[in-house]
Amino acid sequence: MNKYPIKYSKFRVRRAIRRMAKRLKKNQVIGPDTVFVVMLNGGVWFSSRLFDCLGDLTNEVYYLKGHSYNAQSREDFVWDYIPDVDFTGRDIVVIDDISDSGETLKAVYNKLNGIARSFAAVTLLQRIPRALPEEIPLYSCIDDASSNFFVGCGLDCEHGGRLLAYIAVARE
Repeated sequence: MNKYPIKYSKFRVRRAIRRMAKRLKKNQVIGPDTVFVVMLNGGVWFSSRLFDCLGDLTNEVYYLKGHSYNAQSREDFVWDYIPDVDFTGRDIVVIDDISDSGETLKAVYNKLNGIARSFAAVTLLQRIPRALPEEIPLYSCIDDASSNFFVGCGLDCEHGGRLLAYIAVARE
């Protein structure tokens, strides 16, 4: 028996990621010079599946870590790790598990806007209504209008459940 009720099945998640990979290629969001920036920790699960669906890539991949919440509540965005990389003039695609409040993607955009040549974000899950400003291009695999707290596919509940192959409701 599952600890958490399944919201989006393993099949639906895989299909959504495959469709996103095709969409990114079709819209030419990803090219040979695109630099991928994966948000730790949640973006790791999603990025590995997305990269598999994109096929053979030789692009650079870097990792950023930051947070805008603690176990209990939201707070100002804090950077935990930024690699020593010059992103000036680069085409950046940020990969994260979810765009919820939009604080993480806004912080990355604010950090790279003005130095990067282009910027786009890709998430597995996006809250509806969209919390990001329109100037931040966002591609999301699954849109969700609920207020549920999810676990699985990189999403965690108190640091657990990230490795589940489906998205489940941790609490409503």
